[in-house]
Amino acid sequence: LDSLGFWNGRRGFQALLREDPKGLGGYLHPPAMFSLGADRGTLFYARQPPFCRRCMAYGHTVASCSTRKCRFCGSGEHEARDCDEPKACHGCGSSAHLWRDCPARHRSYASPPFCRRCMAYGHILASCSTKKCRICGSVEHEARDCDEPKACHGCGSSAHLWRECPALESTF
Repeated sequence: LDSLGFWNGRRGFQALLREDPKGLGGYLHPPAMFSLGADRGTLFYARQPPFCRRCMAYGHTVASCSTRKCRFCGSGEHEARDCDEPKACHGCGSSAHLWRDCPARHRSYASPPFCRRCMAYGHILASCSTKKCRICGSVEHEARDCDEPKACHGCGSSAHLWRECPALESTF
């Protein structure tokens, strides 16, 4: 959370870098860019060596990179702007669409819709095709066609409905 209480996606961790005589500055550095599924992340830390986002190597930046590598097809013969290969989605790898149109991009990790009438997931009450009477519980008809007397949902009495229930007044 930032100073105003908003989550900004930043996390703070303490880590020790492993010594590596062949590594930059004598240390083995973690990747500065990484992916978790279709989500990408960037790592920043104190005294981090320069990192090139084109060739994904430490020691220099994109501005001074001499590597020619296409990010679409991986060829070393040309760059992305000159690529003739069909582009693929960065989220799922399909060549049928790009990331902006990917069905996986719009997938929700929230709970699926739940119907209170039939107690099933996948739809809500307004679009439920199941008939069920809320007065008697029968699946043969709906409440508007029910012959049973209506009863209070608060106390069960058939003398009044919930909005006029005397027990309701005493709860406030």
